[in-house]
Amino acid sequence: MIWNDSVLFIHAPKTAGMSMTSLLSAHLKGQVNVTSPVEKQYREDKVVYLPGKRHETLIEAASTLIYRNLSLEHFEKIFVVMRNPYDLELSRYSYLQKNLPQDRGRAQDIALEGDFKKYLETAPFFGMTPPRLDLYYHVNGYMPENLVILRYEHLAEGIERNLANFLTPGYELPHENESAHESVAEIYDSEMEELCYRRHRWFFDKSFYARSAF
Repeated sequence: MIWNDSVLFIHAPKTAGMSMTSLLSAHLKGQVNVTSPVEKQYREDKVVYLPGKRHETLIEAASTLIYRNLSLEHFEKIFVVMRNPYDLELSRYSYLQKNLPQDRGRAQDIALEGDFKKYLETAPFFGMTPPRLDLYYHVNGYMPENLVILRYEHLAEGIERNLANFLTPGYELPHENESAHESVAEIYDSEMEELCYRRHRWFFDKSFYARSAF
């Protein structure tokens, strides 16, 4: 996660988080604090890197902040990016097929078998089966009033509309850690759609995204 005196960014997996990290580290006003898997705290210019998970859920963020005499309510805005689960799952699957050493584990092993349906049936997502990506958007069912959801599908527009006032001039959203893959329409069938729905029913049942027929 990333924060300054005014805003907090929650890094939900596979939602352009590394691009957002680059943007916020360079252009967020004032001192910028970034949690990441580092052994000890260090500073580079205005950015302070702190030991952490990088992908803290909202409740984990609250626990981390309390040790710094902060709370979720302290911030003017909390930003988090949300992505269509169909596309997110396919992107994660394709990324794991790169066979990178830092992603070793059961999910990568399943992805390397090349069976997307089996992946949706059995693969954990950051250690959770089924995935609990909803935990990046609420705390025990409560969505903070200062939470702003930026849609991955319209991220540049969302940044300009909601985040630009907190950034220094001349910012530009970089594109990092992208995974090339075929389109959702080319890959999914009705069985895969049902499996994806079961994995991410919170996003569909809360009407953030509509279910599709394949």
